[in-house]
Amino acid sequence: MKNLKEFLIFILFAIGLSLLFAVWYNQEFSLAKVESFEINNPELESKLLIACTEGNFPEKIGHGILDHYKNNYNLSLVDISDLNKINPENYEGIFLIHTWEKWNPPPDIVEFMGVSKKLNNKTVIMATSSGGSSQTDDVDGISGGKASESIQFYVEEAITKMNLVLDTRK
Repeated sequence: MKNLKEFLIFILFAIGLSLLFAVWYNQEFSLAKVESFEINNPELESKLLIACTEGNFPEKIGHGILDHYKNNYNLSLVDISDLNKINPENYEGIFLIHTWEKWNPPPDIVEFMGVSKKLNNKTVIMATSSGGSSQTDDVDGISGGKASESIQFYVEEAITKMNLVLDTRK
């Protein structure tokens, strides 16, 4: 009886420790939200959406894309957690920049891509990971590491991919 009691205490302690670790891990490695904003020109009809995760690398890529298209498109920059509020049919092009979470795309990206599967032909995804080789299936995309010295390279790659998407939609 005493051994069973000690075993149950050990199990409860292990479960409690595991829960504490899970809470700490989510707090330590959760991403902050990107501040959303829009660039609108009433003379332009076409719209591009850029959704990204918080972080120096993804945000610099997003701003590089914004700078390139700001004179030709109305632009929206949103956090990926706001994708559930977006109607993808309102945009000529969609560029998603995310960081892999536990070797998978974030749930917001997975849900958005599932809902807008028929619109994958106007979506470009950039998945950043420490190794730079992870990619999302069934969507044109770019994989990259987080090396800040290569930001301009990835901005140019992103623009090239988005131009292909936009050219096929004309």
